[in-house]
Amino acid sequence: MASAHSLEEQFQCSICLDVFVEPVSTPCGHNFCQRCITGCWVISGVSRCPLCQETFTRTPELRVNTEFRDILELFKKARAGSDGGGGGGAPADAPAGPQEVACDVCSEGKRKAVKSCLVCLASYCSAHLKPHHTGQALKWHQLIGPVASLEDRACRKHNKLKEFFCRTDQSCVCSACFRDEHVEHEVVSLEEELKERKTQLRRVKRKVEKTLKNDTIRAHAYQNSIKHGRQEVEKLKAETVRSFAALVALIETKKEKLLELLEEKQRAAEQQSAELLRQLQLEIAAKQKVNAELEELSQTEDEFRLLQSLPSAASSSISKHFLPKDQRLQHSETLRRTLENLKETLNDQLDGVIREVRLRKDEESPEFPTFDDALGKLQDLYLTEVTLDPDTAHPSLVVSEDRTRVKDGVFRRRVPDNPSRFDCLHLVLGKEGFSSGRFYFEVLLEGQNTWEVGVTRESIQRKGAEVSLSPENGCWTLGSYWGRCQANANPPVILPKKPESVGVFVDYEGGSVSFYDLDARAQIYSFTRCIFTAGTSPGGFFHQIYTGFVTKSRIYPIFRPSSEAGVAPLQIPPL
Repeated sequence: MASAHSLEEQFQCSICLDVFVEPVSTPCGHNFCQRCITGCWVISGVSRCPLCQETFTRTPELRVNTEFRDILELFKKARAGSDGGGGGGAPADAPAGPQEVACDVCSEGKRKAVKSCLVCLASYCSAHLKPHHTGQALKWHQLIGPVASLEDRACRKHNKLKEFFCRTDQSCVCSACFRDEHVEHEVVSLEEELKERKTQLRRVKRKVEKTLKNDTIRAHAYQNSIKHGRQEVEKLKAETVRSFAALVALIETKKEKLLELLEEKQRAAEQQSAELLRQLQLEIAAKQKVNAELEELSQTEDEFRLLQSLPSAASSSISKHFLPKDQRLQHSETLRRTLENLKETLNDQLDGVIREVRLRKDEESPEFPTFDDALGKLQDLYLTEVTLDPDTAHPSLVVSEDRTRVKDGVFRRRVPDNPSRFDCLHLVLGKEGFSSGRFYFEVLLEGQNTWEVGVTRESIQRKGAEVSLSPENGCWTLGSYWGRCQANANPPVILPKKPESVGVFVDYEGGSVSFYDLDARAQIYSFTRCIFTAGTSPGGFFHQIYTGFVTKSRIYPIFRPSSEAGVAPLQIPPL
């Protein structure tokens, strides 16, 4: 059965997907049913092979291949015999699945459709499709792969196939509708409209992919910002824990030392008091002895004894050693006052840190997200409003009324020929000039093929074509030429990618001009050691600084839009 099935595929027409009926061969060598290929050419209006797409200038005269037809007859008889002799019909088709097109003729057990007829507006399985191959009246019908909703492909009013598209009404129409209701409308063939729609689809897809790319870059920037923020917080938390631990350890150390000193002082005081007490007890004993002797003498009646041995009163040496003044109350007050002041000072300092952290948190508004990268900081700190100066624009350049867009009109316009206007090179300067500090501006170049963007000294030559946009002539620019982007240094530096939006950052005192790709949020080139003062060599410049005579010249943004017709203008986005 497997070999018979593969053999049957070799005898199938690629148009009707059934065994050949009256097979013919085209000049390119492919075989088709005679009715299938002639009907295909009549409907399409072009004599083209459906398999190899070879187009014939003249419709070939097709004749039935009799030998091939006889081989087919033998194959049909062999297949009929293998099916049980006289069964005759093709094997039953598989039932149609949930996502498959079902035969419209099958009453019960809908089978899978193999073809759809654009004339009958119905889909057929292989068994019910046979009349379209054998019936003379049905052979001219146009058969296509099985599709659902065939009713939408036919005009319900005229019962004809919709072959045209009305761009005015944005609807598919048949030839009768075209003649009756859409004569004055913009009507094209379905193939032409489909081609245009596919072009629009690719354009929209590119735009969506670009937007998706930008959003992905921003999402990565947000993720990096969150990651770096988390790392900074974890680092600060660790430092806070270490600082508080060190502070607690210091307090514990001072506490232990203070307690040890108090203990030592107490021990010294106790030793001194014990010594004084011992001496006092000895003096008390001596005085008690003297007192006993005196008592005895006071009781005696021998007056001569009293005259001979009257004891003297014992001197009190202990009276010379007073007890030390009690310092415990004084030490307690000093310690209490010191610790209270320390607690208040520490509390005030920590409250200040907490207020600063809370203020930083409140200043971060979720409606205006910021990036932690270098470009984000430049945008936050140095973004400057830049507009175009129409008085410097070449006569063929057209500057918008708001002075934020410029395009090349190709033809020269009648404009005043003032000294500041470029008369050969299609350039225009910014209105604002800068002679100090740092500034940053952005330029949108989407759709621009050839362009130049950067800054230049005020002394740039305006007349004639002998203008070189090089640093030696006071120009620091980025340019796109013949599909590649380069930094106009000496020699030029070819860049790996042509950006569609550029950021320009100038550090006047630092002598640098840097360019950034806004989509990639990365620096693409930087001019360093720039001399912005006109007519001054590096040695002369430092000599002027040394002598105190420095004349700063102004630098201006410079632009050149693409000269091709129909492209979007070069644009400076609003702040």
